[in-house]
Amino acid sequence: MITTIIFTILSAIYDNGKRFVDHSGRFIFRAIVVAIISYIEQGNFFTNMLVNTAIFYLLFDYSLNILESRKWNYIGNTAEIDKLWRKYGGWISQLSFKLIFLIITIIIK
Repeated sequence: MITTIIFTILSAIYDNGKRFVDHSGRFIFRAIVVAIISYIEQGNFFTNMLVNTAIFYLLFDYSLNILESRKWNYIGNTAEIDKLWRKYGGWISQLSFKLIFLIITIIIK
């Protein structure tokens, strides 16, 4: 879990100040790294993967927002997922979903 938190913060630091048109390469790389972390950790790979994914998902955007001197709960206008969050409840719905997702994965684990 700590390794995933460190990896998430390092990923946000890498993305700081950059704008990407295609996120697929970084998504695949990050999914592989989270999978490797999940495999190395003790316990069930599947539940480790769920928890580590939830941790990354919860922390990444907020870490990047802080690094880029935006409000911590800023939601962008470009990415399709951001457009959906803006349409369906904004940052409160997004944060609630991320926290519920993390809590459920921890309970499953």
